[in-house]
Amino acid sequence: MITTSSAAPDDLADFVDRMDTRRKKLAQGCLRRDRLDFAAHPGAKCLLFKAPRGFGKSVQIALCAQAAIDRGEDCVYLDLSSFWQEGVSEAEFVARAIVAVLAPKAFRGMQARPSLKNAALRLLLGRKEPVTICLDGVTDIFTIQRFLKTITLETPETVRLAVSERLPGTMVTLSVLSDVVTIGPGELSFTLDETQSVLSVETDRAEKIFDMAGGWPLLCTLAGQSNTSGEAIVHLPEIQAYFENDVLAQVSRPLRECLVNASWLEEITAEACDYVFKTHDSAGKLAELASLNSLLTTSSDRPNCFELNPTLRAYLRNRFIEEYGSRRSYFLKRIAFWHWRRSEHRLVVDVALRAQDHNWAQRLTDQALLDLALRQGEIEALTIWFTGIPRAKLFGMPSLAIGYAWVLFFSQRAGEAHDILEKLNTFRGAALTAQDDPNGWAELVRSIGLATHDALKESDESCAAWIDTYGLANPVGRAAAQTCRAFIAASDRQFSVLSDQIASATVVSGAVRHRYAFGWLAAAGVLARLLNGDIHGARREIRSAQENENVAYKRTPFVKGMIATMELQIQAEDGSVTPDESTVQEALDFALEFGVTDVVWNTVRTASEIYIRQGDTSRAFLLLERCRLLAKESGLKRLGMLVRLGTEVFAMGTRTSTALAAEPLPSDEDLPFLPNQNRAIQAESALLQASRFLRDGKLGLAERQARKALSDFTAVKDQRGEIRAEYTLAATLYLMGEEKQAQKRIAEANHKAQQLGSFRTLLNRHHFLRVICPDSRALLRQTAIEISAFAEPPNKAQGDQCEIADRSAVISQKQVRVLQYAALGLSNKEIAARLHITEDTVKWHFKKVMRGLKAGNRTEAVLIARSRGLI
Repeated sequence: MITTSSAAPDDLADFVDRMDTRRKKLAQGCLRRDRLDFAAHPGAKCLLFKAPRGFGKSVQIALCAQAAIDRGEDCVYLDLSSFWQEGVSEAEFVARAIVAVLAPKAFRGMQARPSLKNAALRLLLGRKEPVTICLDGVTDIFTIQRFLKTITLETPETVRLAVSERLPGTMVTLSVLSDVVTIGPGELSFTLDETQSVLSVETDRAEKIFDMAGGWPLLCTLAGQSNTSGEAIVHLPEIQAYFENDVLAQVSRPLRECLVNASWLEEITAEACDYVFKTHDSAGKLAELASLNSLLTTSSDRPNCFELNPTLRAYLRNRFIEEYGSRRSYFLKRIAFWHWRRSEHRLVVDVALRAQDHNWAQRLTDQALLDLALRQGEIEALTIWFTGIPRAKLFGMPSLAIGYAWVLFFSQRAGEAHDILEKLNTFRGAALTAQDDPNGWAELVRSIGLATHDALKESDESCAAWIDTYGLANPVGRAAAQTCRAFIAASDRQFSVLSDQIASATVVSGAVRHRYAFGWLAAAGVLARLLNGDIHGARREIRSAQENENVAYKRTPFVKGMIATMELQIQAEDGSVTPDESTVQEALDFALEFGVTDVVWNTVRTASEIYIRQGDTSRAFLLLERCRLLAKESGLKRLGMLVRLGTEVFAMGTRTSTALAAEPLPSDEDLPFLPNQNRAIQAESALLQASRFLRDGKLGLAERQARKALSDFTAVKDQRGEIRAEYTLAATLYLMGEEKQAQKRIAEANHKAQQLGSFRTLLNRHHFLRVICPDSRALLRQTAIEISAFAEPPNKAQGDQCEIADRSAVISQKQVRVLQYAALGLSNKEIAARLHITEDTVKWHFKKVMRGLKAGNRTEAVLIARSRGLI
């Protein structure tokens, strides 16, 4: 705020009052974002705000002024887009304001001078106390530009500037100075959290608005004030008027035409723009639109490719259609042909979808089409595309039918996929022969399709036979077949051979750049960790997949969706993040539409647990019923069994009645799956029976079934299953009078959960037993304190520590536990009591520890274990 003496001229005094009112109104109720103030840029001499209108530059300048006033600094705040005394230049007016703030008593004598710029500079040069000069709407007039540059370069660090440009490209000379921090559209855009805070709407709607508006502040605000969300916000009259009158009006006609053309492209590059629209100067115009007008941003992974705000792109595309509606098809064909020449077949499909033109299907070669389906995994886009192709055209080109069958298999429509392949044979008059299909595409699709339909044993055998027959001639298909076999190994918990299978498939997939295979290989690695119960390891696998360029996590929606389903399970299990509704729903949508049995059931089970924890039991059981119906409709027998077992467990734990409880449990004769899959179902069935017997007080039968479940879970290396079985067995033993054995079982289960990061499994079983067996609560209360001590959301350091521990595990988990208690200063007797073992056993463990860590005493052993991340 400018403060002047009573001797100040009336016009300046009036302007001061207006600026004070303006600043307060602009800042009132606005979101304070310290990242856009000097608080986040302590070494900056000048903050330069450069963005189109609607990004809140004026608000941020007002907030910078308010922050300076709150810090007790002298502050000059001017909005130069307002009106001031005629005949006074912009630079002169800023100088007068500076003198009025820093030397109000001397201002009366100085105001008669023809120029106060030198006086203002002298005051700033001798300034020891902080002063912040906040100028909104600076023009490109040479005198003000030179004045601000002089202040930036010559005044002491106590003098700081916050400046916004009035028109695009105004402050170029200032922006290149070393102590000037430019804050552009990327920084001024709202984050998702900020969007939710500003709009105060439900989370799902805020996310849709944020995604479509790209965080553009005014777009978010206008959309939030209406009942519209998502893609429809572009049709709001307020947004259309804003684009036309405030954004595009600031852009020169040649640049505006270039921007409209660029919006029509799938990928905005100068080469594509010149080719499609037959121009020759797009490079310079696109660069100017990005650097000066800030309407384009450079792609993070492709420096020669530009990106456009989604809502602005949609608006410009509509404008393009209005101007060139009759030539729309012509331009789309040129765009498609541009990508066709570059073998960018996925983008050809995207353009064909926009044009609603399926004739491009006939132009795709067999290799290109199957490359899209098998190697690049464009399942979602191809699903839409294939649906609109007439059946006669589909069967007239075998690669179309084969590609469509592939898409159907991965959309859980196996019956339709088999039907397509059978009709293809009928259409051709006979079954496809090796001469008709020398690369074995049809047989490969059928073989892998069996796996998507959970016929994993048949799929594994068929893929092995296919590799022997066609593997050398068809490396893309070989990569797909080997990847399928690796995922089958993960599903069957063949952990000892899985790493070799993944390594072998990775080599072949890398040679042919089979990114769809890389996505499935990453999923196989994560799935194996989850089935094993190693939550820390699963998180590392996901982090590695997201950072692996070959996996194409960001570019391939199918892979991203599959990884998201597994990430949901990890978040829910380790407690590091509480998944919100949109995260849960996104994972469910993908799993129920595209997921295979392991993905579907694990996602549905996790979501049901989350709903039950939130108190929404009815929603959980509706989801379980939906999954059961999906299993029945799709003929997924194993999924149906898992849903049947899981539903009764949820029902017992929530005291909910369900008709499924009357249905018989799966018998050994009902299990035609892979060996470890069969035994995993047997383990779940035995644990459910143990829970029934425990609930009914039949302790002998409960103990027998709990031990059987524990044995089966151990055989298939399901450590989370072991934890649940250990707890159930412990409750049974406790009620049978074997309290010490029960406490020992629980201590082992707690330790295992801590090592794995499987905290939710532990807490869920703890709650489950309290519900079905109230008599066990005394035992469970004894362990509640210990559970709460380690069942905390793990931080990053703990996750990294676990990674180190995996590489340095020279002592057993039980010995790590002994060391953890030793590090707390407990004696051998106290450690023995905690672990429910004898003191001699503790001493024996310490001997193993000393030998494994090459330590001379307990203290040294603790220090070595800490340095290795073991404790």
